[in-house]
Amino acid sequence: MKRILFYILINIAFLSRMISNKWYMYLIIKAHQSQGVHFIGMPEYIQKDAYLDPSGGLTINEGVVISTKVIVLTHDWSFLKRTNNQRSSDFAYKAVYIGENSFIGAGAIILPGTIIGKNCIIGAGAVIKGRIEDYSILIGNPAKKIGDTRDCK
Repeated sequence: MKRILFYILINIAFLSRMISNKWYMYLIIKAHQSQGVHFIGMPEYIQKDAYLDPSGGLTINEGVVISTKVIVLTHDWSFLKRTNNQRSSDFAYKAVYIGENSFIGAGAIILPGTIIGKNCIIGAGAVIKGRIEDYSILIGNPAKKIGDTRDCK
């Protein structure tokens, strides 16, 4: 039932975008909250087709922009294929945190357990894992730090 509510809100949000960006963002946030995404403040923009997986815990801060086709994963079952250990399933879920005023470019993939600091730029198509320092600019697969947002004018 929660998933049906999610799709209804997403589609209403898409239609409301023609009228008001404010209504679009309100409905997008409500849709993701219905699935368990935790918001601190108001993100600047989340594209309708971004996949946000809240199963392991997902926190998105104030001013965040999430572009088209972004994938944020908070679970990883791949290691269970090797272990055959049911108790290991507790380790399959790892929370993701996206810091304030960060930008996630189109098609980026954020892997479980990632912590993105504030004012970061994640380039299009980047694959991100681990702890990302505040003000970092990352691109590539695997992502590499190429700069600092404080140096950009």
